Amino acid sequence: MKKIIILTITGLIFYSCQVRKATVSTFNSAEEPKWTLETLNARANEHLDSSHWDKKLFQQDIATYEKYTEVFQSYPLNKSPFPVAEYDYAVSSIPFTIEYETQVVKGVRIGEYVNPDSDSIVDRLTLMVLSNDKESDESTLVDSRNFPYLTAEGYFVVTNNQIDWVFSASPDGYSFVVVNMKLFDLRFGETIIIYPQKDKSFLYDQIKDSPNNYANFELYRESIINNERVKQQLQSDGNIQ
Repeated sequence: MKKIIILTITGLIFYSCQVRKATVSTFNSAEEPKWTLETLNARANEHLDSSHWDKKLFQQDIATYEKYTEVFQSYPLNKSPFPVAEYDYAVSSIPFTIEYETQVVKGVRIGEYVNPDSDSIVDRLTLMVLSNDKESDESTLVDSRNFPYLTAEGYFVVTNNQIDWVFSASPDGYSFVVVNMKLFDLRFGETIIIYPQKDKSFLYDQIKDSPNNYANFELYRESIINNERVKQQLQSDGNIQ
């Protein structure tokens, strides 16, 4: 069963194939802060100062963790509660499936809203895994608590292995995803495709493309499946069946 988990101030929300926001609206600013080394350092110091903490949010997170401990511990990194300074930020996670001939690729888009009141999303990572099973298990947790950094993690279960991943994006433009200990610097491409192999290894592609570059996701999907290298990889005899 596919499940996406987003942590909000009201607890956990389980959903499939829908976009949800995770946001805490407690800090308002007339202008979006311009994140520099100095402002990021100031933000880090706010997290250390208990007078800046959102204590109500912290207590809600403790209660949520107590209720869903087993779920949080199932992720590559256990999501324990921790205090943070007040913030105003909304994040998104969108699962999808791509079918090409007899192949099935499952994926997730991780992004952030332009602002918490907006419907516009900027994708920061598009991760895909060849699963060849529409019903294979997958799960994603995208977290707003590290604002202004975007963080997420999850896993894809395939026939002979499990693909774990952890993602982080910095407001200064640097972002990465680690997939089963393979690090991808996303400055060199925000689309990552994983091809699990019969021998439990995996091959991969990193493509300098993103859904942000297209009017809709269908155009992006067509671009990916028409990529000659991707088509060649999908047809490899070494792939899982």
